[in-house]
Amino acid sequence: MQTTGTGAGGRRQIDGRRGLVVLATVVLCLGCPGFEPLARADSHGADPPPVTGAGSDLSGGLEMGQGIPTIAELFQTSLYINTALLVLSVLALVIFLYLIMSLSRSMFTPARFVDDVTKLVVNRQFDQAIHLCQSNDQVFISSMIQRVIENREKDHGVLIDILLAEGRRRSELVWNRIGYIGEIANMAPMLGLLGTVIGMIKVFFTLTTRTIGESAGDLSAGIAEAMGTTMFGLIVAIAAGVFYTLARGRATGVLAEAEQVCHTVADHAHAAAADPRMKKIEAIADAARHRVSQSRPDSGGPRGPNRPTSR
Repeated sequence: MQTTGTGAGGRRQIDGRRGLVVLATVVLCLGCPGFEPLARADSHGADPPPVTGAGSDLSGGLEMGQGIPTIAELFQTSLYINTALLVLSVLALVIFLYLIMSLSRSMFTPARFVDDVTKLVVNRQFDQAIHLCQSNDQVFISSMIQRVIENREKDHGVLIDILLAEGRRRSELVWNRIGYIGEIANMAPMLGLLGTVIGMIKVFFTLTTRTIGESAGDLSAGIAEAMGTTMFGLIVAIAAGVFYTLARGRATGVLAEAEQVCHTVADHAHAAAADPRMKKIEAIADAARHRVSQSRPDSGGPRGPNRPTSR
């Protein structure tokens, strides 16, 4: 099997293959039924047949020499393709507005939540901090801080790895939503090009001798209609690209701030869990609570050592 070369030789082979593809396309177009009347007229010297059916109206409602058509007129020339592009544009706009509202500081790092959980961690009230994270699960960083608090007694490097793993899992959801706009920006020009190819195929298959010689205006109008889908596709792609860039920049900012807050809480949690003095104080407090619970009187009332029992 012959492999494709690299460098200049590889480029020449690729250009040669492209040339063969273009040549094959031209041959196929010349062999289509739309060129048969022209071939018969040249070979037999007969008059060109009259244009009937689809070939008699290539403009599809657009007339050359009447000025530039409106957007509504161009939209109706390829209704299905342009409707699909319109749906993609509306979808990109809806996703963008949703991302702009959700990618905010109040959803990722609300100041009140951060202050409360930091105070609880510094005061070693870990159970209350975990409960606070569970009750605020709509906050982006709540699950990450909860994982940090639950694994506070592990090594600091292991704790950071746990934090990064949870952060990647959460951030993937954000980037996937932003990626939808990028996919729309990639699909829109291809969909517009598909409409152009379909329109050009219709034009070429309706070509006759008369349309070439006497109705060039109709042929130009048909080509203009075919190019309309590419224009709409490019408009949607440009708008989606702008939406994608803005959403990506906003996501980068809020994610960076969320990462900084999580690292700060992780440092506080690890320091509080590793402090030997705090561990000793906590052990004394636990022992005191245990003694109090053991010395608590029964529900029937206290019984002193000299109190007589019932007879």
